[in-house]
Amino acid sequence: MRLMRLCEVDIKMNMFLCIFFVVFFVFGYIKYLVIAFFVILLHEGAHVYMGNLLGYKINSIEIFPFGGVVRMEADIAINPQHEIMIAISGPILNLIMVFLGYYILNIFQLSNEKFLFFIYSNLSIGIFNLLPILPLDGGRIGRAYLAYFIGFKKSTKFVVILSKVISCVLFLYGCYAVKYNKFNIYILLLAIFLYIAAHKEYKMAAFIFIKEVTQKRQHLLCNGVLNTKYLIAVKNTPIKDVMNQFVPRKYHIVTVMDADCKIIGVLTENDVLNGLVKYGLNASLEKLLKSG
Repeated sequence: MRLMRLCEVDIKMNMFLCIFFVVFFVFGYIKYLVIAFFVILLHEGAHVYMGNLLGYKINSIEIFPFGGVVRMEADIAINPQHEIMIAISGPILNLIMVFLGYYILNIFQLSNEKFLFFIYSNLSIGIFNLLPILPLDGGRIGRAYLAYFIGFKKSTKFVVILSKVISCVLFLYGCYAVKYNKFNIYILLLAIFLYIAAHKEYKMAAFIFIKEVTQKRQHLLCNGVLNTKYLIAVKNTPIKDVMNQFVPRKYHIVTVMDADCKIIGVLTENDVLNGLVKYGLNASLEKLLKSG
């Protein structure tokens, strides 16, 4: 549901959040939910601001019961450095608000309950979003960092597995906590939401990876230069295993060897991609050399 349009960005509220507003209103906690909503909006606003600084066009912000999502025209996952900068901006703003809040409390000797809740909400959302779970900021930072060393697909798979493990632990804790307070069912719902979201991230990984690979030509033409990474593989290695070694923002050259470790040919990244289209993921490098 669209709430407003601010600075050419649509602010949307997920329908599940509407249900939460009704429930919190019935139990008399609506003021606290409004504060939490505002804190989440601040958090997502920091992502928008950093995205604009880096030249990305922001389409919308959608607020969920468990956080928010900023939707951009381009996929930042194909640029690890930008993904880290955009992801970290949200938690940093939350922590800045915490320090400012405590400073104001000490200066003016305030004891307002709602202001304290504002501070604690910033602290909770800031720290929670740094957990290494996709699609949280911590998960995106971890994936982007690992992508420099093991490639986008492998880093996504690793962080998704870690995300699912943490989500399961959170679910088990929620099952225990709900016995003492019925409102802890929020933890159960959060764990389920995170598990499903992490699974969706993994399903999107292949699409984003191919998109990143195909955009390297445009990046090379725009910048005039592109770093190179050299790989060595035996001739019976399938294309999919080679592509799993590809890392963002680098052009790959593969030296192919036989069983005696003698060089039998060299394949460029374009050769590998053309072989993928022509023969499929399971085709061997030897087949690509023979076809060439």
